[in-house]
Amino acid sequence: MSKLGYLVAAVLAISAMVVAWQAWQSLASVQVGAAGIIAMILGAVGALALGGGLIALMFISNRRGIDDEAGGKRESKIHGPRE
Repeated sequence: MSKLGYLVAAVLAISAMVVAWQAWQSLASVQVGAAGIIAMILGAVGALALGGGLIALMFISNRRGIDDEAGGKRESKIHGPRE
């Protein structure tokens, strides 16, 4: 990646952090009840479980060769026909 790419990525990351910080500070006076905390915990656990499950399915599919023949044999312009 070029130096310009790194610069753009750094500016975007810093901008996202500034926006997140401002949002966090503007919500400092908001009270979250027990139901809100439970909902956040369940949402985080559910997102992690979904991500982990999808990654597991990807590894299982790769190891068993389930999608090796999906799409048939294609020719690459660079490497020639696939085996």
